[in-house]
Amino acid sequence: MPKRATPPVGPGDSRSSMREIAQLAGVSAMTVSKALRNLPKVSPRTRARICRIAAKVGYRPDPEVAKLMNHLRDRAKPSFQGLICGITDRPPEMAHPYVDGLIAGAERQMRNRGYGFTLIRFENDPGHLRQLRRTIWARGVQGVLLLPLREPLDLTELLPWADLSVVAVTLSILAPAVHRAIPNHFANTLQICRKLAGLGYRRVGLVIDANQEMRVDHAFSAAVIRHNIEGRRLTVPPFVYDYAGLKPAALRSWFKRERPDAILTTDDAFTQEYARILNLPIPGPVGFVSTNTSPASQISGIDELPGEVAATAVDLLAGMIQHGQKGIPRNPTTTELHGVWLDGSSCPDRSGPLRAPRKIGRGLQ
Repeated sequence: MPKRATPPVGPGDSRSSMREIAQLAGVSAMTVSKALRNLPKVSPRTRARICRIAAKVGYRPDPEVAKLMNHLRDRAKPSFQGLICGITDRPPEMAHPYVDGLIAGAERQMRNRGYGFTLIRFENDPGHLRQLRRTIWARGVQGVLLLPLREPLDLTELLPWADLSVVAVTLSILAPAVHRAIPNHFANTLQICRKLAGLGYRRVGLVIDANQEMRVDHAFSAAVIRHNIEGRRLTVPPFVYDYAGLKPAALRSWFKRERPDAILTTDDAFTQEYARILNLPIPGPVGFVSTNTSPASQISGIDELPGEVAATAVDLLAGMIQHGQKGIPRNPTTTELHGVWLDGSSCPDRSGPLRAPRKIGRGLQ
């Protein structure tokens, strides 16, 4: 019986199959598949030849087939696909629950996707930066996850970005402009303000350092102002202290002048420090709430879900690696995740009958 004739294939036709490309390139269809997905198991020279042939014959992937293959891959146990590197200048002694949550979430999601993960801490001097570049090259790193830094920095000269896929989970990277996955600071703070209103608090005062305020593009203060406009509430001007550090006398003066019944902070550690300076107990006559708290804390506020933020970033980064998207994007995007409210003892419910305020003057409990 004669073989059925194969329909002619035209430029751009999805039937310009991997088998055709494989025949022209002199490789297997599996090698073509790996090369077009930018997997590290194909040499750069072979990958470049396959990509040139695919472009010449007008190959375009079928989205339905891609969907099916992704489904099958997700069901299979992932094999090692490459190495992703997490980079920060924060030393181990600057451990922070949120950053630790990011790292743990990133490691977990990379393992689920079949990628290896290594954490590199760099120091901002020429010798260490040269060593960092050599390490990235020697280990064959394909993707970089930029973690929070000690202070906002311009990292333009840090690495050869054109050779890497990059995603950040922080706003402390001033440059280059890369894709990001971060908490939705504005929505999270607005959620806090509305929760405080429901608990009976009417004068919410934000305390924040200027560095953090700049880093989040004024999202915290903007949310508080927006909340006050919505309810036509009396506005408590935020206390923004400068980069040199917090001056206790200035904080006490602001508190005495503005008389907030709740103090909004950006970290559990700051909450404890401000309460100590103001000689306010927790819980006490003034509520305390944080935009970044954790289930282990007794501070009310938002759990920013660092593990989910990191997992979202890893998913984005893995997709970029598989599609060969390297270098600084022309139009960087930001994915913002909403956090969840956590009840704590620092912010008692005052929505019931008015009670006489407790005397201020006790130390932290």
